Amino acid sequence: MISSEKLITEKEGYEAMLYMLRYYYELTGETDLTDILSGGEYITENNPGDPAFWYYWLDAIEKVRQEGPPSLKKFYKP
Repeated sequence: MISSEKLITEKEGYEAMLYMLRYYYELTGETDLTDILSGGEYITENNPGDPAFWYYWLDAIEKVRQEGPPSLKKFYKP
């Protein structure tokens, strides 16, 4: 069950989203946004379809706080 009272800034949230999506892609190779989003959607109140999504999100927030924004080089390959 998801429960939290901590707050982050909009910028931290955006950067955490980038980290989380990259990590999810690295784990699964999935590029279909509907598949990615379906795991994060709630199936019951405060319970995502894939409970691991909550922990991916928490890890991504911590990464933003510890390392700052993700490098552009990690997202765009020549």
